Amino acid sequence: MRELITYLILALVGFYVFPMFRSAETVAWLFPAIVNPIICFVCSYSYGVVRPYGWWFPLAITVLFVPALFIYYQPSDWYYVVGYAGVSFIASAIGWYIAKKREEERKKRRGQA
Repeated sequence: MRELITYLILALVGFYVFPMFRSAETVAWLFPAIVNPIICFVCSYSYGVVRPYGWWFPLAITVLFVPALFIYYQPSDWYYVVGYAGVSFIASAIGWYIAKKREEERKKRRGQA
């Protein structure tokens, strides 16, 4: 549970704190199009490596973004929610798969030693 909270806090910082620093001079599309998907991917991948794959963690990250959509972006940009959910599910599955392969390699090494 502690790991879950850590990764969700990282996502919250990315969704709510970083957009506060954007201005008219900065590239406003950078956050929803590049920064937030990277944050979703990194958090979901990391959590997928630490914990088994679960459908609820990517869903939690997606739900955390919904209020930010209405605060920082246009409500008509709802497709970001769908995209972040997809990125989170894929990253979590990749993290789970890599962790599974590492565990299999460890078991093989223990059996040979």
